[in-house]
Amino acid sequence: MNKRIIIMTLAAVCIGASAQPKVGGRCPAPIYARDFSKMEVVDTTRLRVRYAFCAEKINDHLTYIDLQRLDVGKRMTKYYSQFVYQSDSLRLKYAKEHPGARAAPSWIGVQCREHDQWSEYEWSDYFIENGQLTEYCQMPQWLHRYNSKYTETVPKQEWKLTNETQTIIGYKCQKATCRFRGRDFIAWFAPAIPVKRGPWKFGGLPGLILKVQDKDGLYTFEAIGIETRPHPITRFKEFKTYTSYGREKVWKMQRSFHENWFKATDYHKATINPDGTTTIGEAVSIYTPYNPLELE
Repeated sequence: MNKRIIIMTLAAVCIGASAQPKVGGRCPAPIYARDFSKMEVVDTTRLRVRYAFCAEKINDHLTYIDLQRLDVGKRMTKYYSQFVYQSDSLRLKYAKEHPGARAAPSWIGVQCREHDQWSEYEWSDYFIENGQLTEYCQMPQWLHRYNSKYTETVPKQEWKLTNETQTIIGYKCQKATCRFRGRDFIAWFAPAIPVKRGPWKFGGLPGLILKVQDKDGLYTFEAIGIETRPHPITRFKEFKTYTSYGREKVWKMQRSFHENWFKATDYHKATINPDGTTTIGEAVSIYTPYNPLELE
């Protein structure tokens, strides 16, 4: 049994659980940095797009929940968190430079909003190749044994184009709408950039998608920059050790972790006796409503 014991730390964790972000859910970020010494180059970019994820102010990265990248290569595309990627790299560097340290900091780098909280939209890497999408999902603190991967046919959105336009990072964009996995979305794509991809799982429009938002305003991806110089597209070798499931099972696990991280980790209260021994008490269960991007 992977039982966790709470003695003095429960109050601090519960405070975090009660402060709800607008999308709901509250899980501590993973404590294990991915190993940058074991990576493989799988392609080279011809386009790299950076997207602000749920920004309060588009010109202030400290208000982002995350900064994410779309790497468009010759054979594949990759979508992932720039903030998490950089933090993992710096944590590995810290560990090498401080071999006597008992542990590396849990986060190094830009202190974005909620950097200490886990979300599948930040701690997942998405690869699209040969018509297939594979998500590699790193799970929250103390749940890394559930690190998962699944592969599905690249999702297709049934877009409806409109004549409305707006300019995003200097590109004239056209509006399109769709319903996808239980939510209604509005997208803005740039016909001048002939790439049929966009942030996260979105794509299929006659131009690069520069902004997507659900109609409830819970989730927004908005491009803040585009690079055309080549970069290596990499994949962690440890992804091969992730357990393969179907998309639905991974989705259900992600949702259950958000809704009750304490129950998932088998947290128990505990007391320290006068003789120094520990008595394990009742299990902790704290339900937190969660509103995921995919509702089905």
